[in-house]
Amino acid sequence: MRTATIDRSKVWTVDDYLLLGEINTPCQLINGELIMSPAPTPFHQQILSNLNDFVKKSARKIGGKVFFSLIDLYVDKKNVFQPDLLFLSKKNLSFITERGIEGPPDLIVEIISSSNIFSDRNTKKKTYLNFGVLEYWIVDPGNKTLEVYLKNQDNPDVPFLYLAGEGEVKSTVLADLSFDLKEIFIP
Repeated sequence: MRTATIDRSKVWTVDDYLLLGEINTPCQLINGELIMSPAPTPFHQQILSNLNDFVKKSARKIGGKVFFSLIDLYVDKKNVFQPDLLFLSKKNLSFITERGIEGPPDLIVEIISSSNIFSDRNTKKKTYLNFGVLEYWIVDPGNKTLEVYLKNQDNPDVPFLYLAGEGEVKSTVLADLSFDLKEIFIP
């Protein structure tokens, strides 16, 4: 069995990342640093499955597509993220390539865990919104909250929508998407 060694003395690029090929440990390229993490927990996966059911139903009605982890989103030469869920509208389906998604999705959802709180709330949020993602959701399973950020909102540090425990989730990019937050936390 071979052990993976990560060279932390260099800045990784997309070309370096692609040399890894398909590996069993999820990894992302964030600002030139290769970040590896264990597989998500069963609760994380259940939340993702529930979200996928809601988003996919709305996406199909308008000819869009939904993808969930693991899928590579190529942001630039030093960033390849693997969002938990992303939606591409019909007009952005050309961003789907053989190696992943190569253009800004309309909607991205990240489900945070203790190992990625800072990255998802700061680095990724800023990068996604600057990349052109129209709507970014952060789901916190521990607190049962949802934060929604929009590309063009006045203050990118204050959620456009914040729900805790329950409340109606609506999207600005999927007009008929609507569900109660508590439904995504059902095991």
